[in-house]
Amino acid sequence: MALVFLFIVQIIGFYFLVLLYTKVSKFDDLEKKQRKLMTEMDDSIGAYLSELKDENERLIERLAARDRVVIAPKVDSQKNSKEVAVALEQPKPVIRAKKPVIPVNLALKSYNSISTAQEPSVEADDARTQAFKLHDAGQSIEQIAKVLGKGRTEVELILKFR
Repeated sequence: MALVFLFIVQIIGFYFLVLLYTKVSKFDDLEKKQRKLMTEMDDSIGAYLSELKDENERLIERLAARDRVVIAPKVDSQKNSKEVAVALEQPKPVIRAKKPVIPVNLALKSYNSISTAQEPSVEADDARTQAFKLHDAGQSIEQIAKVLGKGRTEVELILKFR
């Protein structure tokens, strides 16, 4: 009788071991899928950001080319009238969109200041290293963002691309 009871308990124990093994394997598979999705998401965000940067650079080139054509008569206005007439006769690009509310020069200055600020510099490295040190010290993302004067999302990205 005791032998039968021990045999049944052992079978139940094996059953629970099999159940636990299947649960753990499901979690491992789920973790692998999430890592794959994170990698794909990082790649797609990187591709999107590079496309956005390229598009912004093309926009700046177009705006600069348009400004050269539009500004050329103003610069040449101090020269004789024949040169001004030649400059005015140059074909101007057809612009079908409404003029922006913000002046183009201001937009170019703004974009150039942002793009130069995003280039790696000593200050950016210092902010990254400070973020890493604060995170290693156990501070939360909100606290790190307050100390560095950056947004929560920016700090999360800094820590993510460690």
